[in-house]
Amino acid sequence: MMTRRIAALLVLGVLAFSPLAVARPGGGETYSRESSSSSERRDYSDRSNSRNSDGGDAGAAALAAVIELCIQYPKVALPALVILVGGFLLLGGMSGGDTDWERVKRELHDEPGPAPPARPSLPQIEVVDPEFSSVLFQDFVFRLYSTAHHYRGLDGKLDELSPYLSASARRSLAERQPVRQPVTEVVIGKMNIVRVSVPTPEDGGDFAAFVKVAVQFEANYSVGSGPGSRRFVVEDWLLRRAASARTKPPSADRRFPCPNCGAPWRSDQAAGTQKCAFCGTVVDNGRFDWQVEDIKVRRETDHVPGLDADVPEQGTSLPTVLDPQFASDWNALTEQDPAVTQDAIAARLAFIYTSLNDAWSRGDLKAARTVLSDGLADYCQYWLDAYAARRLRNMLDDMRLTRHELVKLARDRHYDALTIRIWGTGKDYVVRPADNNVVRGSRDRTRDYSEYWTLIRASSRRGAPQPDATCGSCGAPLTVSMSGQCEHCGSHVTAGEFDWVLSSIEQDDAYRG
Repeated sequence: MMTRRIAALLVLGVLAFSPLAVARPGGGETYSRESSSSSERRDYSDRSNSRNSDGGDAGAAALAAVIELCIQYPKVALPALVILVGGFLLLGGMSGGDTDWERVKRELHDEPGPAPPARPSLPQIEVVDPEFSSVLFQDFVFRLYSTAHHYRGLDGKLDELSPYLSASARRSLAERQPVRQPVTEVVIGKMNIVRVSVPTPEDGGDFAAFVKVAVQFEANYSVGSGPGSRRFVVEDWLLRRAASARTKPPSADRRFPCPNCGAPWRSDQAAGTQKCAFCGTVVDNGRFDWQVEDIKVRRETDHVPGLDADVPEQGTSLPTVLDPQFASDWNALTEQDPAVTQDAIAARLAFIYTSLNDAWSRGDLKAARTVLSDGLADYCQYWLDAYAARRLRNMLDDMRLTRHELVKLARDRHYDALTIRIWGTGKDYVVRPADNNVVRGSRDRTRDYSEYWTLIRASSRRGAPQPDATCGSCGAPLTVSMSGQCEHCGSHVTAGEFDWVLSSIEQDDAYRG
């Protein structure tokens, strides 16, 4: 009995960091974690909601139980407590300042825990690269991840990405089991920026020569065919780029050319190195563009996360996180483009909200592609696929916005990114289409929630946001392919080239600005 109680406490600690998947576009309560206090929940980097609204009470109860065990069974409980405390102190010591990139690798290869209090900041890369754009970086990484997994099942294809994947990264992908099997339907469910390191003049050595970014993916894809072919994976990618490199302007061309001259990539086989056959430059070292230095698989399984657990909303009543610079940034935008008004943004937001929720309930994103970035479309499709695999459908009835507040405007050389906190309500439930039975939620009970939505638009674009689906390039009624191109004129429109599109959804108890 005593041993079981100690084991139960240890299990409680492990479960405190277990992910849980459920509903709504963008995840809703997609990734839940328990924590020891309500304030601590806001320090997690993933888009999460807590499964237990009494996290602080649970932590206090666990502490009380440990104390009780130490009093009643000191010979067993005290040594166990010493081991636990020592482990926590050891882990705490590992979370200190970085001394080299190898240490970053070691930390990231450990089992994930709570993220550090400060969100890793991609915009800090602008210190060494004024052209840097978070939007472009994330789009690049999304595309590279998907393409690399498609290529890993095809002989010789990964070499076409050698400027962007180190030999170690290519080997890791090529040896992923089962080998030499076609990989299809790669869908990225989540991409977390885990660590950003920017060199300063005071830094020295090889570590200082590169900007480094650690990214964690959750994704699924099909390998081969037959039962169990759909795989769920969590993996870390560690990227680097020379601090002297500069971000290239946006392009609708989604290829991976020579990062130096821009020609279609073809290596000079006679040179025996990854040297471009056109410009003669060795480009497999991160000198000119981002390169994946290392890949680590944390978990891969054919188990799709459960989607039928009813989780209470968390964070809806939390104070809004308002960027102190928002007012001045907003004034600067509206001075440059007077057609962008709060009323016009509200109309565009309402159109996006309705389009996305309607498409989600139908289980078909095509009608919503006009208002979604490519990355968010992948994210939403990930969850629609997960529901379909379980023969379920998440229904959103009578969904409506009740209010919204503009909270942040991030601007760089290429994009404006406007974050808006929305409050909504509606009937959110999961049905089994085979018999139309409800397996989570209620057809009759409304559910109130809030989230932080980020809309992006090209920084060069001017004009009033449109409250409907009109192509900003040709003016025709906008219908968009799943690759993000207008089906009338062929222009790519889902990267904010012509109007604001939704690029991310973050949960209110996880958002930190």
